[in-house]
Amino acid sequence: MPLTALERRQALKRLLRLLLLVNAIGIGVAVAIRLYSGETQLLNNLRLQLAAVLPRWIVLPLMGGLGGAVAGGLISSFEPEAKGSGIVQVMLWLEGVPIPMTWRLAIVKLLASGIAIGSGLPVGPEGPSIQIGAVVGRASADGLQAPPRERRLAVAIGSGAGLAAIFHAPLGGLAYTLEEMFKGSTVRSNAVVAFATFATITWSRLLNGHAGGPLWLRQLLPVIEDPSNLTDFRLLDIPLLMLLGAIAGALAMLYQRVIVRLRRGFFRLHLSLWQQLGLVGLVIGLASSLLNPSFDNPDRLGFSALLGLSTPLNALVALVVQAAGTALAVAADAPGGFLAPALVVGASLGTLVQQVCLALFHYAPPTLLFAGGGAFLGALTRTPLTAILLTFELSKDYALLLPIGFAVSTAIAVADLFERDTMYDLMRDESLRERRRREAADAPAAHTDTDPNAG
Repeated sequence: MPLTALERRQALKRLLRLLLLVNAIGIGVAVAIRLYSGETQLLNNLRLQLAAVLPRWIVLPLMGGLGGAVAGGLISSFEPEAKGSGIVQVMLWLEGVPIPMTWRLAIVKLLASGIAIGSGLPVGPEGPSIQIGAVVGRASADGLQAPPRERRLAVAIGSGAGLAAIFHAPLGGLAYTLEEMFKGSTVRSNAVVAFATFATITWSRLLNGHAGGPLWLRQLLPVIEDPSNLTDFRLLDIPLLMLLGAIAGALAMLYQRVIVRLRRGFFRLHLSLWQQLGLVGLVIGLASSLLNPSFDNPDRLGFSALLGLSTPLNALVALVVQAAGTALAVAADAPGGFLAPALVVGASLGTLVQQVCLALFHYAPPTLLFAGGGAFLGALTRTPLTAILLTFELSKDYALLLPIGFAVSTAIAVADLFERDTMYDLMRDESLRERRRREAADAPAAHTDTDPNAG
């Protein structure tokens, strides 16, 4: 049905407001991610420089313990909701749970997470970038006096824009928003989410591009170098990729149960957050000193270091250390995400399977590393498009789409045989349970303070 003149004016007004909104989100997220990346890189460079001149078994635990303690102290002192990945907090806010979505939260998250990751805690930058992006989205919508429905949309697209910007992965960020944050969205809202994601990537690349020349001539091509250059994919590879997917799916379900049990164990210890993260950082630093120094730098998510492994034993050690460290950090509420660590753990599993295949059959698909990362992530989150597209965009290799797809699909199918809840579901339930415990503990104190018969 044709629109009336009034309806066209109203639609144009809403379109202009959304255009301003998505660009405000894009600019804000791009600036925040630039600051966040600079902070993380500064601390990481300091850690690498110290490890180059002093024994690694001293530097890594010391930096990990100190960084964890400082990050925990910041969160405890200024904003307790800045702990953990941040993804669950955004999900709860979208469900109507009264979670803070303020600039103070964003600043504390930026500082604490940068310190934790730069000090060596194996959590990912995508969780904080998602939470910071959500805050930017909320603030942008408030500034433009958007209606409540558009404010919810702004938070969802801000979180997806944060993921896209930190990984330079527009398709992965778009898929994440639609699969996880904005389920049941309409065609129009999907278009807004897509435009916001691409606008954020554009602004991010403008701010991170080379300074030479005028702004309108800066390069907008991807800033991540291509870590993959595969030219071989055969029919023989498919059964091995599906076997890897089955192993990843089963291990992912075991892995998320271990994290939940560790989380409950930390709760029973009754440690303050700075003590908890300081202790975890110390232990992880000691374990990390067992790995090759190439693993000390988290750039490219450790994929380059994994490509350098040449024996099953080395691959097994890398898998155990990476998986145990990430489980401890996530369970201890380190301020960082678990998407990037899940990719690394899965890639370590793929490398182990690759090395075993080479030892037994003298042949292994070269796609197993990236396929393992996508499969493990997909099994934990049950977001197939996000897992496939994010892994593909990190590799920048079109040849990986089919191999990753086979592994991810198999991993999700196997995971569903063991557990219906995803990692997000379990962490969400744990977060709600902790909130209820805190509210129950605060209720008697509040009752005593207000009881007119007290004293």
